[in-house]
Amino acid sequence: MRMRGPALALTALTLAASAIRAAASEPEVFGLGSEESAVAGASAARVHDFSAGYYDPAGLVLARRPEASFGVIGFGSALPLPGGGTFHMSDRVGILVGAATPVPFVGPLEDRIYVGIALHLLPDTIVRVIAHTPAEPLYPLYDNRTQRLVVLPTVAVRLWRGLSVGLGFNYLAGLGGHVDATEGATRALEARVDEQIYSHLAVNAGVRWQLRPRLALALVYRQAFGVPFRTVANNQVAGQPIDLDVDAEELYTPHTVVAGVAWRARPRLTISLDVAWQHWADWAGPYVTVTSELPLVGGIVAAPPHVSFADGASVRAGADWTALIRGAWAASIRGGYAFVSSPIPSGQTATQLLGGDMHHLTIGLGVRVAVFGGELRLDAHGELQIVQGSTVPLGSVGTGTVGAGGFTLTVRR
Repeated sequence: MRMRGPALALTALTLAASAIRAAASEPEVFGLGSEESAVAGASAARVHDFSAGYYDPAGLVLARRPEASFGVIGFGSALPLPGGGTFHMSDRVGILVGAATPVPFVGPLEDRIYVGIALHLLPDTIVRVIAHTPAEPLYPLYDNRTQRLVVLPTVAVRLWRGLSVGLGFNYLAGLGGHVDATEGATRALEARVDEQIYSHLAVNAGVRWQLRPRLALALVYRQAFGVPFRTVANNQVAGQPIDLDVDAEELYTPHTVVAGVAWRARPRLTISLDVAWQHWADWAGPYVTVTSELPLVGGIVAAPPHVSFADGASVRAGADWTALIRGAWAASIRGGYAFVSSPIPSGQTATQLLGGDMHHLTIGLGVRVAVFGGELRLDAHGELQIVQGSTVPLGSVGTGTVGAGGFTLTVRR
């Protein structure tokens, strides 16, 4: 079937408005590294390895010796959909790579500056974006959230008497350009695509204060970020200009503020607590905006439905107990709980965004052994997330679950 003029433009407008959709990254959903995931992410004041770039960059000063980490995480979901059926997450395996080290300065800068990097890699791609229409039911806090490369370099400075500061740089790639399409010899559209990827940074900033030998406090700010996407399509159909402008910001994470405390209650027991606030109200929603200039019609704006997200809060608590020390060996048992409030609005009329408040239950095991003057550490964890039910125009859904598990192997010199 051949379409011309406004009919072709309106069809393209409809397809584009079906939306590119994604939000955030793997650390926001399941944590970064098995040791901190095992305490439900209650880690701002206790983190000490490559994952500090996410939890609290200032905690990198606890990486007293060079270390390198490798890990794998897998996850799955059983989230109900209105009318029956189950939502399943895609790309269910991620690879973690990390490193941290003090910078070997001498003199006044000795043991003052620390650097690290954290990577979350997808096995076969850099980023994957999934399209949905507003009429489709979806879980915006799970669907497509883990499907991008995370690059998180970090630097921390020890200032004075247990006080340290740090910065993590959440590196992203934006996409922009244009598409030029004209009718060829066979009257089929021939397109020339010119898209460019450019750098986009967001900052994680943290302060850590070792108030007493057994008590540490932390304050962390994570800057809102997203992957900007804007493409202008300039089309010539039957001699008429038909232009489309697609604009979106994907892989969104809100401004977040975290206050944390870690208390070594006993020589072998550490208890940690994090309280966080997330400014979801600034998010325009998981859909794109499309504008067009049509012959005889003029400007048309395909605006996505307005979604009034609510600011969210979370409370995370964890415990880490070194249960066994035998010569060069040590073993730790960890566990945690987190409550995360849902930002998804109730009373939706034009969208089908699913998800309620979330409860996270975590457990983990760590083993350390001294070898060749260094240390080998293996940490493993499992996590169950319980998502409370919600109601959308298509109907109600009950409680669902999301599970995750993995390990991290660390070599410390």
